[in-house]
Amino acid sequence: MDDELILPGMSEREIAIRRRVHRLAEFYRHVFVYVIVNLTLWGANVWMLWGTAAGGRFWSYWAIWPTFWWGIGVFVHGLSVLPYWSFFSQEWEDRKVKELMQKERQ
Repeated sequence: MDDELILPGMSEREIAIRRRVHRLAEFYRHVFVYVIVNLTLWGANVWMLWGTAAGGRFWSYWAIWPTFWWGIGVFVHGLSVLPYWSFFSQEWEDRKVKELMQKERQ
């Protein structure tokens, strides 16, 4: 994250929130680029198939591969950013630390 977004006098909570919003914005940009690029790839794929004999063969739809593999990357990026998907988020870590500290005391 750009350090210019962190101003003197900001609380730790505000800094954490700004970082989270920045990561969320990066994810939304990633999804936007994914959609635009894959629409372009599929458009090119379909355009190249028009008028060819390969129209019905599965292997002729090559755009499926970047869409699939990049989609997995977008999904994993979403898991790391979106709050309801963040299985191992900072909040989860904090809860786990408190839980283990309480077990240690007993």
